[in-house]
Amino acid sequence: MKKLTLGLAAAAVLGTLSFGIGAASAAPASPAGIQAAPMVETVQMTRGERRMMRHHRMHRHMMHRRHMMHRRHMMRHRMMHRHMHRM
Repeated sequence: MKKLTLGLAAAAVLGTLSFGIGAASAAPASPAGIQAAPMVETVQMTRGERRMMRHHRMHRHMMHRRHMMHRRHMMRHRMMHRHMHRM
């Protein structure tokens, strides 16, 4: 039982140590401590993906404008409604 807890504690310490090294450099840590070069490659978007992104952006913009117009309309309606009650 004592060996098991000691083994778990040692594994936890080694795990946090390697996680700390890997997280600080944003690259996977090797056992020897030599950092590997990050393998990041850029991929060009297709015409369809670009069109879908533009469509999504336009849709969000339209929904935002619609929401703002509705807010403005409701504010005006509320002000007029208050004014009517004061008469």
